[in-house]
Amino acid sequence: MKELIAKKYVKALVSDLSKDGFNNFTAKLQEIANAFANEKFQNIIVSPNLKNSQKADFVLSLVGEADQKFVNFIKLLGENKRLDILPNIVSELLAQKSKMDNVFYGKIYGGSQISQAQISELESSFSKRFNAKIILEPVKSDYNGIKIELDDLGVEASFSVDRLKAQMSEYILKAI
Repeated sequence: MKELIAKKYVKALVSDLSKDGFNNFTAKLQEIANAFANEKFQNIIVSPNLKNSQKADFVLSLVGEADQKFVNFIKLLGENKRLDILPNIVSELLAQKSKMDNVFYGKIYGGSQISQAQISELESSFSKRFNAKIILEPVKSDYNGIKIELDDLGVEASFSVDRLKAQMSEYILKAI
C-alpha cells in the first residue's frame, strides 16, 4: 500500500521538477531516508505525542537549507501523516532516476566467485540486449548456479546446475 501512495507522490514530483531540481530533491530525501535506519528517529515519526507540524519541522531540520518546494512537500507529507513513507518515495525516485538516465542496477547471485571480467561481459551483453547501461553487483549466496536480477526492468535470468542435471537425466531416460 505504501508503494502505491509513494508512486503517486513521485509521479507528481517528476512532472513538476526540472532534472537538476529532481537530483537535488532526491539527494535531500535520501538524507532523510537514511535517518529511518535509526530506531529513535522512527519512534519520533510515529509518536502520537507530537503534532504533525512538529514532526515535519524535525524532518526538515535534518537537511538544513532547502528550497520552498522541498519544504512544502515535507509539510504536505506531515499534514497527511505520511512521513513514514519517505523511504518508499526515495526508492521510487531512484527507480525513476534510473529510467531517466537509462541506467539500471542489478544483482548477480552465485555460489562460486564471479570474476570482474565475467561481470563486465555480462553487463555489456545485457546492456546491448536492453539498450541501456546495466550495472551488476555480485552477491554471494547458496544458489547452485548463477542468477541475475534486474528489478527495475522486471528481468530475472538464471542458470542452475541442479536444473541442468535434472534435464540431462530426463533426456537420457527418454533416449533409452
